[in-house]
Amino acid sequence: MENSGTTDLHVKKFDPVMVAPYLPLPKSTLQLSTIDNCIILREIANILLVYNASDSISVDPAKIIREALSKVLMYYFPLAGRLRNKENGDLEVECTGEGALFVEAMADKKLSVLRDLEDLTNPSFQQLFFSHPLDAGIEDLHLLVLQVTRFTCGGFVVGVSIHHSVCDARGISQVLKALGEMARGEIKPSLEPIWKRELLKPEDSRYLQLDDFESLLPTSKVEKMVQASIFINSETVKYMKQCIMEECNEFCSTFEVLAALAWIARTKALQIPHNETVKLFFIQDMRRSLNPQLLKGYY
Repeated sequence: MENSGTTDLHVKKFDPVMVAPYLPLPKSTLQLSTIDNCIILREIANILLVYNASDSISVDPAKIIREALSKVLMYYFPLAGRLRNKENGDLEVECTGEGALFVEAMADKKLSVLRDLEDLTNPSFQQLFFSHPLDAGIEDLHLLVLQVTRFTCGGFVVGVSIHHSVCDARGISQVLKALGEMARGEIKPSLEPIWKRELLKPEDSRYLQLDDFESLLPTSKVEKMVQASIFINSETVKYMKQCIMEECNEFCSTFEVLAALAWIARTKALQIPHNETVKLFFIQDMRRSLNPQLLKGYY
């Protein structure tokens, strides 16, 4: 049993357990799309679901969610497998049926304490998720982890950790919807999941050759990386938009203003020479832009 905590919140975690699909499934190997194989998507996405206490609920939420997870994995069986590296550097999913990881935990405070944790980098939040070892390779990562943490008031939170290479944001919400349906006693998800990654495989797989900016980056070793949340209020955003309008006579969206501010700060921090051109890439949901569109249920 693991005991961890900070000055704000103390969470006692029980030993993790593997939850396999409700029925054994045949083993197989699934390919990822070109987009899924992007390096920037090879990370764990964390989502925190918060549920207040209810007098009408007398069952153990951890037990219900654990049983629902086993049933969900029957339909979303790739999440019960593991990622594997191919010889060309791409990833594939080995559907081994090992299962997803499930963790039960107890917090020493009421659920209302979370309202005081506005800074998402607060270590207290990290206790509500399962943490893989820092030296874990991509083939060692669990594709789906659920941690159910109960609070003294009867409320609970579900910390969801899911690998982005296997499931995008829309797909994650689809999985969680299915989990809720199974927890409420439904026989199967209302939306049938569809893998079909070949729909996003390009006919021409040539790669664009980008300029090498390695020589532009500082060679000195970074002593310490710091994670922080920066809060910019609406008045500041409004002021920046107004300045741009007065100087350039152009309207900018809130996203454009904040992205430009962050990108300028980053290029300064990297000490990139002023005469160099840098490009900003960002991720967005492209489903509505596709023609033909992806099949309903694609995750």
